[in-house]
Amino acid sequence: MTTRERLIQEISQISEEIVEELLDFLLFTQARRNQQKEPKTPRPYALCQGEFTVPADFDDPLPDEILQDFENPL
Repeated sequence: MTTRERLIQEISQISEEIVEELLDFLLFTQARRNQQKEPKTPRPYALCQGEFTVPADFDDPLPDEILQDFENPL
């Protein structure tokens, strides 16, 4: 039995509500596959060079009060 035949068999045994949901999903996946994907051009290296500086303490550990906010959020 092919996949298509199995699908038709299963569809014939389920409620109309689920068939509608299945049809919705099928149409969604078909539309998504048919969308044209625009090729992404890579961003130039050093695009923002000179616009900001990274502080010298950037890699230092965070203070305890900030770490506590991450570990125990409100």
